[in-house]
Amino acid sequence: MLRKVQVKNGVLHGLVGKDPRITVFRGVPYAKPPVGELRWRAPQPAENWEGVRKCYEYGDMPMMRVHPGTGDDFYTKELHPVAADYGMSEDCLYLNIFSPAAAADENLPVFCYIHGGGLQDGYSYEVEFDPERVARRGVIVVMIGYRLGLFGFLAHPEITARTPEGEVISNFGFQDQSLALHWVHENIRAFGGNPDRIVICGQSAGAGSVQAQLCSPFNEGIIAGAICQSGVSMAFGDEEKPFGAAMPLKEAEAHGEDFFRQAGIENLAQAQEMDASVLMEKLRGITSDWRFGFGQCIDGRFVKESVWDSYYNNRLPNVPMIIGVCWGETQGGMFGGGDFTYEDFLQWAKQFGEKEEEFIRVAGVANDADARALTETDARNMLLSNSRGFCELRSSMGQKVYYYIFDHDIPGDDAGSFHGSDLWFMFDSLGNSWRPFEGKHYDLARQVTSYWTNFVKYGDPNGLDYNGNPLPEWDAYQKEKKAVMRFTDQAAPGVLEECPVLDYRLEYGKSKLTD
Repeated sequence: MLRKVQVKNGVLHGLVGKDPRITVFRGVPYAKPPVGELRWRAPQPAENWEGVRKCYEYGDMPMMRVHPGTGDDFYTKELHPVAADYGMSEDCLYLNIFSPAAAADENLPVFCYIHGGGLQDGYSYEVEFDPERVARRGVIVVMIGYRLGLFGFLAHPEITARTPEGEVISNFGFQDQSLALHWVHENIRAFGGNPDRIVICGQSAGAGSVQAQLCSPFNEGIIAGAICQSGVSMAFGDEEKPFGAAMPLKEAEAHGEDFFRQAGIENLAQAQEMDASVLMEKLRGITSDWRFGFGQCIDGRFVKESVWDSYYNNRLPNVPMIIGVCWGETQGGMFGGGDFTYEDFLQWAKQFGEKEEEFIRVAGVANDADARALTETDARNMLLSNSRGFCELRSSMGQKVYYYIFDHDIPGDDAGSFHGSDLWFMFDSLGNSWRPFEGKHYDLARQVTSYWTNFVKYGDPNGLDYNGNPLPEWDAYQKEKKAVMRFTDQAAPGVLEECPVLDYRLEYGKSKLTD
């Protein structure tokens, strides 16, 4: 197997994986450590090294408000059972690469994964990720680490002032991801990969990151396909502020100034000198909620506009995509419908301006129960309407997109198909979980992983599963046939019913958001 490779910066040596057919390269640097003077600056290419670099250990996870694995919440048990053993620091710009290649000329497709966590939390080697199980299907898997939250997305007038003209302001975490993709494009042949067959995938904020990378001019020509799990951003022109909206730069700068004020930090120079753990302690001291989360801003270069402006105006690459959600996450908890009354509906209708009465007639809402029902369906439920609306829009432009809804029973408690539950199946990693998964779950995981890896290979999820069995046919979404793949006890193809309210919203969005 290909255990030693020569990349641009030097020689890397990997380890035999749990599966001896896989070589694992952990902690591969793609950028200089973003510390000291490089804090809150664009990532710089990694320096060369002498001799053979042993890629045996994971790099540190990025700085977060709370070290994963030290709490007693749902996700600590679910995703971080041993995370307390790992280091956490600013020095986090590393890749973990899993290759099944025996030679450098195998030209294998490449699956690049960007983890979620609201751009505030998460790391690239959480327990639900099992890249070896994916790689054994004949693809190279690259797991990307990047800066988060305060260190990845702070904007501030002093940062803007010191940024050279023409360079990107803030969005450091997105710049990290982009540099990682370019590093992969430049070096992946050494691992047996095909630089023209790079497919990017992410879940939750990772899905938002995939969208940012797709829409950015910085990545032109290097992305062959994309998968967005539980997090596609969309707008219909009828929202006061769509979920996931990027802040204008001035607003993001004011947010950074507000943090400095509340944290008792006088200026950027003082913040630059503080230890990273001190800064995170100040952040925790201000609030324990998401008030001081730091996210993307429209900087004018890397993020030039909202992603939905890019979508409505077809300003993104013509590459195939997979889009989907977990049913349980749409019906309660983090992303569920919430309270929505008849009065709320009437207020919403006013967003349509002169079309208010027409919208009310189309919606047919007469009472609180009718209004609440909208939040459970494609008509208004945020994740469902965003995902299906995206598929409608992209397919109407002749773009190929595959839509799924994951709704398998998840054993062990009553959590249902919660946010992130699909990752156990996509990575075929059920054996890593505390949950008492059984035969049918493993059968479904084999199908799901096979759909994903087929898509990476061919731009189409269809074909055979890992055992050589034909997979149920997954049709692309079209206006004439609104195809969906439902992952229940097995992969079950279906067709969605018409949704006049969503159609109306989408047409309204076209009228408001198209140039």
